[in-house]
Amino acid sequence: MRRTFCAIALACATALTVTWAQEETVRPQGQVRFLQSTGEEAVRFITPTHTVQWRNQPPKEVKLPDWAKASCRYGVLKLGKPPQHWHLVMDPNSNRLAVDVNRNNDLTDDELLRGSPDPVWYFGVCYGPFRLTVSLNGVLTSRYFSLVMDEVGSRQTYLRSEDYRLFEGEVNGNTLKIALLDANADGAFDTPAKTRWDGDRCVFLPDRQQRPVPRFYQLAGRTYRLTFASDGSACEFQPTEIGTGTLVTEYPEVHLIAIGKQVGYWEASTTEGRLQLPADEYSVQTYRVGTRDSKGNLWRVEVTPMDPITVKVTDGENKFPLPKQLRASLGFGTRRGDTLEVALTLSTGNWLHRVTSLEMNGELPPPPTLRIVDRNGKTVKVEKFHYG
Repeated sequence: MRRTFCAIALACATALTVTWAQEETVRPQGQVRFLQSTGEEAVRFITPTHTVQWRNQPPKEVKLPDWAKASCRYGVLKLGKPPQHWHLVMDPNSNRLAVDVNRNNDLTDDELLRGSPDPVWYFGVCYGPFRLTVSLNGVLTSRYFSLVMDEVGSRQTYLRSEDYRLFEGEVNGNTLKIALLDANADGAFDTPAKTRWDGDRCVFLPDRQQRPVPRFYQLAGRTYRLTFASDGSACEFQPTEIGTGTLVTEYPEVHLIAIGKQVGYWEASTTEGRLQLPADEYSVQTYRVGTRDSKGNLWRVEVTPMDPITVKVTDGENKFPLPKQLRASLGFGTRRGDTLEVALTLSTGNWLHRVTSLEMNGELPPPPTLRIVDRNGKTVKVEKFHYG
């Protein structure tokens, strides 16, 4: 017998209806892997997102090593469910770090970690890896982390998860391999995404594209509810059927990445101008459209709104208005001698909705040119822009 679960209706009168299918639920087990591992399943490039909570003064209750001076930095890590605290002291001038891994408020009995060039994220200094025992709702799990100090951009220091979980199995006759990443380094592997900036990540190998952890996954025309254990020990594929609505667009080719309030991360594509999505309220993270010009050239334009677009999908057909024109704007950088940097930006008219990818027939189009004229309109110089 099938069971039906109805979520609470939103203010826009949408409801998510999920029906469990009669197929067998698949539960692959998680295998521990490391960022610096080798092989086709290796995941190498992760931008750390969890910042360390720094303090101006050393904590009075913590015993410090002899080398801890006034120039040192004192911090706290918060990990687990509910969160626990780990104290640390860093001396960036001499590349030294100590983390209270045993949580006994004594930094003199912990391993001295030396900073070295980061082998994963090439713009920083890495301290670690070091192992912490994290509690997740009463279950203890051993985890590996590193501290990475950004020496090029923000100058911040991040906590990065050094281990991830690899799941291999067969779902309805389809071989599947997924890497699960504790991307926000909070100690757990099942933090959902509310925006594209937070939550944990999945990499569906072999494409290596990082995605927020989805609540549902589409495979070979079927939909599965996908759940992960907090400690990354197991995942579950439960066959489901979800009622969908239709987003109608003026472009035939559209690819959409959005996060729904109920369904979470969702991707949809169409070549007929009709996107199928479950009834929900979505925050559009990225969309890509394809269209041909009068000469038959196929243009693909990808837009990533800094201020996500809200779209409500109900049963039946829903219109999804997309911009028909792009607007170019010039920005001027710092002048150095007789050199002035000029940047060209494409947007949909809203400067927060910028073009992040542009293709013509599958390749970058010829770069535009900038013509410099004098007061009389005479051309002084012609320069080409460079993609960056």
